[in-house]
Amino acid sequence: MSLAGCNVENACYNLGICAERNAISKAISEGSRTFKAIAIASDLNDEFISPCGGCRQFMREFGLNWDVYLSKPDGSYVKMTVEELLPVSFGPEEVSIKKVFDISIDY
Repeated sequence: MSLAGCNVENACYNLGICAERNAISKAISEGSRTFKAIAIASDLNDEFISPCGGCRQFMREFGLNWDVYLSKPDGSYVKMTVEELLPVSFGPEEVSIKKVFDISIDY
């Protein structure tokens, strides 16, 4: 399945919907639960653009070892993994880790 996303920006940028989250959310709504890769395209000629922190964490929710392609209009690209973009991350598996001990406070 191939899906596309786009930026939806407004005057308060942090309330916009990034293309990465848009594309992943659309894929989820269509039944996908695992991902192999995502491509981040931009019209910048001089540098590769990378996902914002919110998008990196959103991608992380679906695994560490899928590919992220950062591309430029000339067709050049850099291939990374989600783990490389968000090292030492916190993911869904950490939510279910058992506590080693309970901390009690005596007053």
